[in-house]
Amino acid sequence: MSRQMPDFFDGVELVPLCVTIKMSEAGRIESALDSEGIDYTFEITPAVRRSILSIIFGSAKKGVMFLVPEEKYGLCRTILERENLSHLFILD
Repeated sequence: MSRQMPDFFDGVELVPLCVTIKMSEAGRIESALDSEGIDYTFEITPAVRRSILSIIFGSAKKGVMFLVPEEKYGLCRTILERENLSHLFILD
């Protein structure tokens, strides 16, 4: 299983897992979830880096937010923690 279109999840509760503005990180997230057979989807969303400069200058960019079925959320967090991607979690 892997990345799916949003309508694949019709009737399934999706929760936001993480967000990144770096395509290299998005690729790492996809690879990690794909290798574990996790179905997920994503959407493009405004994102702000967590830095002093972004707070001062308000540098919002387009980011990729990954969404997973609610029942897979804990497993997905564990997978991304193993890949050192926990800094991208939306909820800590």
